[in-house]
Amino acid sequence: MGVLTPDEKAKFLEAGKIGKLALEKAITEIGPGVSLLDVAKKTEALIVEMGARPSFPINLSINNEAAHYTPFHSDKKTFSSGDLVKVDIGASVDGYLSDNAATVEVGGKGKFSDLIDCTRDALNKAISILRPGVHVRDIGRIIGETIAEYGFKPVKNLGGHGVGRYDLHSSPFIPNYDDGN
Repeated sequence: MGVLTPDEKAKFLEAGKIGKLALEKAITEIGPGVSLLDVAKKTEALIVEMGARPSFPINLSINNEAAHYTPFHSDKKTFSSGDLVKVDIGASVDGYLSDNAATVEVGGKGKFSDLIDCTRDALNKAISILRPGVHVRDIGRIIGETIAEYGFKPVKNLGGHGVGRYDLHSSPFIPNYDDGN
């Protein structure tokens, strides 16, 4: 993707703002006994109310599901206290996409505090080194090192990525470790 026009930039920023609000909405809706389908419906309805469309169906992945579980039409699955939930949602404004994610623990018992802190710390450290000319491998390296400092291992087949117009997983792919790229 080249240099954005002011209109393109505004649409990406609006998609990001709506995606952020949808993510926050989903997090506030999650609780013990709450249906995943109800959270999905309410979150996606908010996106539509704000004049956008979901970039993709909301993902509500629980515990050992690393990512990408979407509740289906008649899904009866509910959240339980102590569940680790990965929320992934985005908004599309005229095809300009956002992809927003967060990890939360249902009921906030603290069982997964280290893991949640680790992911936030790794993200913040990666953001802190972003600038023109930085190598993707350096971003992955700082993510992987941060994860290791907490005693965890990075997921190697998932990572960050760019977004484009009508392109949810565009370049660059940002690994969770230094892959030598």
